[in-house]
Amino acid sequence: MPQIARRVSGGASQNGEWHELYQAAMLELDNDKMSQRIFDARHAILDRAEEIITGSPGDERSALNDALQALGILEQVAAKEKRAA
Repeated sequence: MPQIARRVSGGASQNGEWHELYQAAMLELDNDKMSQRIFDARHAILDRAEEIITGSPGDERSALNDALQALGILEQVAAKEKRAA
């Protein structure tokens, strides 16, 4: 996990890197690791959104928004599963 944390603080907001962190969160099966993956992905997405707020193509803005919504849903499901376990 330290590798992901370094990538977030080291510029994961660059185009494409946020998507890698997002995919890692969406594909994580270990509930103990999922919270950190969601955290890393959300911050990379928000960093990228801040960078492109004024001049990005609409497609990437839409993808960032969709990814944030999906992470929110994933976070809710993971919390329910953790409580049930």
